[in-house]
Amino acid sequence: MEELFELIINNLDDELLKSKYKKLKNKNKYTGHCYVATETLYHLMDEKTRLEYCPAILKIGNDTHWFLKNKNNGNIIDLTKNQYCFKLDYSNARNAAFLTKIPSKRTLILINKIYEKTCV
Repeated sequence: MEELFELIINNLDDELLKSKYKKLKNKNKYTGHCYVATETLYHLMDEKTRLEYCPAILKIGNDTHWFLKNKNNGNIIDLTKNQYCFKLDYSNARNAAFLTKIPSKRTLILINKIYEKTCV
């Protein structure tokens, strides 16, 4: 699964950001990508693994941070935690549902970028 993590992270770019994140001056590669990276990972996981994880959110200031949480053992997969310069306290997180039942528009863009690079 590490290879999938790298594919997602390596294909994050400003095209996938919402406008409020595009304007930030002190952002890094991960800033503003938590939702799209998490949703993409979820949809690209094999079905068995996907059934073990659920989306979760953590309130950070006025923002919501997305990641996946294992339903059985609480293991966290957070592809964009490096956007923060502090350790996240996942104990304050709550399970959530993605905003759409099918991959969102930004997630489809990221999935297509990944497939273009891996299926050529």
